[in-house]
Amino acid sequence: MKKNSKIILSLFLSVFMMIAIVGCDKKEDVNVLKKEVSFIAPNGVPATAISKMIKENIQVDDNYNINYSIENTADTLATAVMKGEPDIAIVPSNLALQAYNKGLGYKLVGTTGLGALYLVSAEGDISFEDLNGKEVYNIGSGLTPDIVFKALLKESNIENVTLSYVGGPTELAPAILGGKAKYAVVPEPALTTILSKNSNIKVIASLNDLWKEKFNSETGFPQSSLIVKEELINENKDFMKKLTEEILSSTNWVNENNNDAAKYSIDNGSQVEEAILEKSIKNSSIAFVKAKDNKEDYINYYKVLESENAKSIGEKLPDENFFYEG
Repeated sequence: MKKNSKIILSLFLSVFMMIAIVGCDKKEDVNVLKKEVSFIAPNGVPATAISKMIKENIQVDDNYNINYSIENTADTLATAVMKGEPDIAIVPSNLALQAYNKGLGYKLVGTTGLGALYLVSAEGDISFEDLNGKEVYNIGSGLTPDIVFKALLKESNIENVTLSYVGGPTELAPAILGGKAKYAVVPEPALTTILSKNSNIKVIASLNDLWKEKFNSETGFPQSSLIVKEELINENKDFMKKLTEEILSSTNWVNENNNDAAKYSIDNGSQVEEAILEKSIKNSSIAFVKAKDNKEDYINYYKVLESENAKSIGEKLPDENFFYEG
């Protein structure tokens, strides 16, 4: 009897160990099946647009592990994208086309932000047409704010404007507040920072509103774009559906919860004061529009960029394959 008991116990232990080993193998298989996906966004309005996703580390599909990261400068963002490093990225719209034209395998999935650039004056209210003979400060030559502003000047037949440049938005504020710059093109949240320190500074125009007027556009110009590697798109359409739904949900949440979005952005690494960031969201034009629903505005925008600076888009306009139709 004792011998039989030992045999039964031995068999039980063997079966238990086999189940445990198989169970471990299955867990390991689940982990192995999870594909690592990198998602980068530049600090500022684009990162705020998906601040909920970053802060809450939202994973849209059980088969993938999204690793979120924020690039603090335009140069590091451009370098990473032009090396084809991220699987998903939010980038200036001209960089999206540059990457496509270079054959890096990205497709345009949608817009996360429309134009959030503003022309301000330290000399009181003037009209856009009154810029003739004036000096206007802007961010680096050849970047989106510069190209957009030049295109608007050209379309308005304003030829006699002196353009001066600073390295970034943080340099614009002291230039304007210190009296060096009388007129400047300013992005959010730098605009809100400036207005909070000097209420005499006047907003002459939203460049996005001017773009609508001058180029007969319904929404304005697409400033920030979501791009995704074609390999990832083709691999899992369900993942793409969930991703775009989550980004739409995140952008809507930001617009409805300015205070929480500002807190999340600070937690994610934004260097802007929370109160400033919260107030700036309403002027940041955060919105998610699928590429297939905004194709005409993109093509018209790229045509303008091509005429101003063909290098800014990688020398040629996009073909149909550039736009994700999902």
